[in-house]
Amino acid sequence: MDNDVDNSCIVKHFKSYATLDEKDQQLLLSLEEGPRAWPKNTILWHQNDQSDCFYTLSKGWACSFRELKDGTRQVLDIYVPGDIVGLREFSFQKRITSVIMLNDAELCAFPRHHLDHIFSSSLMLCNIMFMITSRDQAILLERLVNLGRRSAREKLAHFLVEISYRLQRTNARVEDHLSLPLSQSVLGDALGLSAVHVSRTFQEFRREGLLKTGNSHLELLDIRGLEAVAGFDAFYLEPPISDSRS
Repeated sequence: MDNDVDNSCIVKHFKSYATLDEKDQQLLLSLEEGPRAWPKNTILWHQNDQSDCFYTLSKGWACSFRELKDGTRQVLDIYVPGDIVGLREFSFQKRITSVIMLNDAELCAFPRHHLDHIFSSSLMLCNIMFMITSRDQAILLERLVNLGRRSAREKLAHFLVEISYRLQRTNARVEDHLSLPLSQSVLGDALGLSAVHVSRTFQEFRREGLLKTGNSHLELLDIRGLEAVAGFDAFYLEPPISDSRS
């Protein structure tokens, strides 16, 4: 069982917010029962589908998006291992976004009504759930600033650095070199940039030794250099409150 805890992305994610006792960790492991494989490009759900559960993403990457009438889409978030997918829609009867797999992934479904057990059994897990939703809101607010007030170079660098910081919650090996399954198309849809704009910015970053691209993957070669381009401040990614038990 200890090995299950050590390998659990969601336990690592929650422990980055606060110290968890054995009972809390076992409750969290119940969210990862019955993992199911989802191939790359599979739609997890469509906008307006019934909202009856959320998921923990134990392996792989996904993104949420809204489809527009002209056939384009706006990517709203990128999900990395350890993230909870669909928690933002907890109070809605229908899905407000669509979600697609960016590579082969593994997810565990968790019926919404099971949250009652989590909330009644652990005040700490309830508090952390609130912190996670608060942080997700902060990320969306920062995304608005990114879309509206930063240059293409700053937008792209900021977004990539943000992803690297989020990965550090569940992957201690993230340092200054990182491979991401993000295509130019996904990044353009997330940042409101044309394919030409994304391609031109990538060329600049490649010449500067900040990243390299290929096969729908990005390799970040100099995260600190990208931070400097973006003027990145990680304040909005910090846990909102400290561990009340410490």
